[in-house]
Amino acid sequence: MDQKQFWQIIESAWKEKPEALALRAKALAENDVEDIITLGDVVADDIADSLTEKLYEVEKEELEGFILNMEERLYHIDRRDIQARTEGAADGFIYCRCFIVGMGEEYYNKADKDPSILFSDIEAEGIGYLAYGVYADRYDEDFERNSIHSIETKSNKAGWKK
Repeated sequence: MDQKQFWQIIESAWKEKPEALALRAKALAENDVEDIITLGDVVADDIADSLTEKLYEVEKEELEGFILNMEERLYHIDRRDIQARTEGAADGFIYCRCFIVGMGEEYYNKADKDPSILFSDIEAEGIGYLAYGVYADRYDEDFERNSIHSIETKSNKAGWKK
């Protein structure tokens, strides 16, 4: 699975939730803190549920590719400049990065290029881990986590250089 397919699956989860999709569009245009805070809960709950359903529909190889892409996206934004805006400590910062990914490609790319758009402590923990659960449930085995990219805070050494 390539990055395009990864983002398409996340986007398909959003399309299942029209009200959330409209709020996200507004938030992307205005970057209003109250909308973003509301979207933290939406991503953690509604989008996570919808995404889980979508992941149950994909084949094993695609699910593995989704997990590897998720790990890569979380690793890529494991950076000092992102953490400085989200203020999450070790686990909290992972959950903030999960929110950024869960918001979809457009928000992710904006945050990647300009971390000043981010707000502190907006989390969606489950987004980063739900594919592991789907994998274990469907195939009765655990996916080897962090096999290419670790999602742990400060694992992206280049992102933490001064």
